[in-house]
Amino acid sequence: MQFFIDIDNGSVISGWLIPDNPGETPELVIKVASREDIQLKANVLRTDLRDLGMHSTGLAGFHIDSFTVPELGRLEDVSVVEADSGITIYRRFNPEKHKDGKLLIADSSLLPQMKLMRALSHRFAMSYPLSERLSLETLSGILSLRFSNSIFVSGSLNWMRYGALALEQDFVSCALLRDPFDELAEKLLFLWHLAKNPGKSPLSSHAALSSYSEVLPQIAAVDFSDDKSLLMAFRTMSPSIRKVFRSPMTRLYGSLPEEDIQRRNVSVALDNLAQFSIVGSREQFEQFAGMVNARLGNIIPPSQTLDELQAALELGKRLSTMGLVLDLLDEDVALYSFAKEAWKNAENADV
Repeated sequence: MQFFIDIDNGSVISGWLIPDNPGETPELVIKVASREDIQLKANVLRTDLRDLGMHSTGLAGFHIDSFTVPELGRLEDVSVVEADSGITIYRRFNPEKHKDGKLLIADSSLLPQMKLMRALSHRFAMSYPLSERLSLETLSGILSLRFSNSIFVSGSLNWMRYGALALEQDFVSCALLRDPFDELAEKLLFLWHLAKNPGKSPLSSHAALSSYSEVLPQIAAVDFSDDKSLLMAFRTMSPSIRKVFRSPMTRLYGSLPEEDIQRRNVSVALDNLAQFSIVGSREQFEQFAGMVNARLGNIIPPSQTLDELQAALELGKRLSTMGLVLDLLDEDVALYSFAKEAWKNAENADV
């Protein structure tokens, strides 16, 4: 999907939208606070888009005015979303509510921090949490947006694929690292819950979960209180499943998604992390939030904390003693160790 807003002069909002199937006529939903949603099909023929081969008919433009949305010129909270996906393609910037700036948070964790994502989403006009659910074309388009300077993007954004765009578009790019064993433990417990309760989690349709569909029956049979049961699960993992679980931080920051992780990817990840505006950890979230607030203003509330599963922390300690797990997370263990050493040196330099 691709989209662009040509103008919002108060009384008119116009632009275009190319759906994933360029032969379809795009449909939009206009959302206004305290009003019912307004459905709108593309109503402007864009011969330029047709001639460029972007849309088969060119009926991909839209013109929104006071006939479409009564009192449009007086409304502060107006947004336009793609009907099928619910992806925001435009929202009016409100200087009293929205931050003038662009923020990207890359995090390899499977289970997102929804409270933090919601808090940050309210501070930006255009917000895209869980960005890994978006197609390559859609996410690339979002990172390239030029008609808005109030954008928040978060999720498992592969830096080798999207980093150059983020740097080019002046995003404040943040990496949120995590102890590899805690992350694996939380991932296993979350997948176990999904396997036992299919379809009951609001994240059941989360796009990233498709990579783990093969392992769900095996995870459902694991007794997490029994180390032998855990070890058997790791010992019997197929090569394709091992690839999915292997060193997710190194994969996110130091390789392309299709690559097989090797030790050299740790060096690549460290080089790429040096390009980020801020690199922090969940274990020191208060410091991370302070650095983000210093760059963009007080957008993360002082009371904001991260959700942690105590069971995951306890399981993570046990996993860290297992040789099979150490081998599986070898690159991430090295990467996190180097990052902790860098944070320690930075703290000593500030003293």
